[in-house]
Amino acid sequence: MRGSSLVSGLGIVAAFPVVDAHSPVELGHLIDAEERAGGTRIEVRNPARVAETVGVVFDGGAAEVTAAVDAAAHAAASWSRSDIADRERLLRRAADVIDEHADRLAVLTARENGSPLATVRAETGAAAIVFRAIADAVAERLEPELHRRGADGAYVRVERRGFGVVGCIVPWNAPLVLTANKIAPAIAAGNAVVLKPSPTSPLGVTVLARLVGAVFPPGVVSVVNGTAAAVEALIDDPRVGKVSFTGGGQTARHVLARAATALKPVHLELGGNDPAIVLADADLTRAAEGIVASAYRRAGQVCFAVKRVYVPRGQHAELSALLAERIDGMRVGESLHPETTMGPLNNAAQLERVRGIVERTRAAGREVRELGRPVSQDDWDGGHFLLPHLVTDARQEDELVRDEQFGPVLPVVAYDDVAQAVTWANDTPFGLASSVWSSDPVASAAVAREIEAGVTFVNSHLFSPEGSRWIPFGGWKQSGMGWEGSPHGIDEYLRFHSVDGHILTGSRS
Repeated sequence: MRGSSLVSGLGIVAAFPVVDAHSPVELGHLIDAEERAGGTRIEVRNPARVAETVGVVFDGGAAEVTAAVDAAAHAAASWSRSDIADRERLLRRAADVIDEHADRLAVLTARENGSPLATVRAETGAAAIVFRAIADAVAERLEPELHRRGADGAYVRVERRGFGVVGCIVPWNAPLVLTANKIAPAIAAGNAVVLKPSPTSPLGVTVLARLVGAVFPPGVVSVVNGTAAAVEALIDDPRVGKVSFTGGGQTARHVLARAATALKPVHLELGGNDPAIVLADADLTRAAEGIVASAYRRAGQVCFAVKRVYVPRGQHAELSALLAERIDGMRVGESLHPETTMGPLNNAAQLERVRGIVERTRAAGREVRELGRPVSQDDWDGGHFLLPHLVTDARQEDELVRDEQFGPVLPVVAYDDVAQAVTWANDTPFGLASSVWSSDPVASAAVAREIEAGVTFVNSHLFSPEGSRWIPFGGWKQSGMGWEGSPHGIDEYLRFHSVDGHILTGSRS
């Protein structure tokens, strides 16, 4: 996989120009470097104006998945033998291509996803960073181990190889960076990928895959849009060596059960019910700022957003007031409006789910505060809008505390001692992320060690640049299986192959 074949892959960029992100677009599946229609049309609506069609994709099924896997299997046979230096170079080129088209890609994705444009622009930049970080790490992760056993030349060689074809299923909430987190390490490991985007936010992912796929040889990156039929066909194809899924726990159980019939390995990155534990010595102003920045980002539709806050009873009133003040300054509106700080929920089902939680919380006697205000009241009824909510008298047994709300509703729970806060934080089937807020680095580190989660932030609930680069992201308990991001993320798409070399000496009789 050298020379002309790599150059021909680079030449595909011209065949897939970025679409006009301000007009409705129609995107086919990407199969063997060609756009193909197949299946009924799926209209993708703007969640801020549900009457507005942002674009159209096609509901692919078994035929489209089979064609994509055909192309991927053919590509993987040679791509898996490509030079690591070539992979590094093309991964960096893919990052450059994302940057070159970042603005229109961000606008298109914001319109279908609902997140504020500034948030999606940052996400687009993060997707490019993922490709560069994987390029930096791939040579070290794929370096084989060689152990000499003696003077006769006997040896042991331990190497790692890809799975061949990997199926990647991505959600709607942060589609660009979550796609990059899967396809960059999978490709770096020598696999070809077949990508299945969410039907409510498929446009940006499909364009991203076109751009990235144009850098690599045909078939290394394919996209099949669709719903359950496409997912099932992707899991069922025996040539798909591994499946990587990001999404909700209920769907993950179906993915896992279907893959289990063939004992197919699965990587799962699932939701969390992230606790934020505020200690008595915390800077409450900074804590309020950081908690709000995390909890209401993307209208709370982030797997590792703050979902519940624990604060000492003596600081409860002050922190609650600080939280309310900051939340009340939020402006909820359409993703492209310059005043918008929080967009709509992505889809009608999610809006109704979160509204139901709010109504049941209020019916249980809790004080549910509706804060913030619309950017424009005129457009409010035409979108999946919900103002940010705060519940300052929440209790540990409340539904809002025990279940992941995945929306802009934050409960605050008063605790009596740190041991109680840690116990409550860990009293959940989830364990994705968490945070500790304190002015004492020793105390915060001690509490962080007690939390049952894949990552614990201190005085933040967002990744630092260093954290984004080096932390393997994944969950404990029902928040996932396996790890994503950082150099360790490449390992998810590799398996060991070892050679135990015995050297024969002497003549044969």
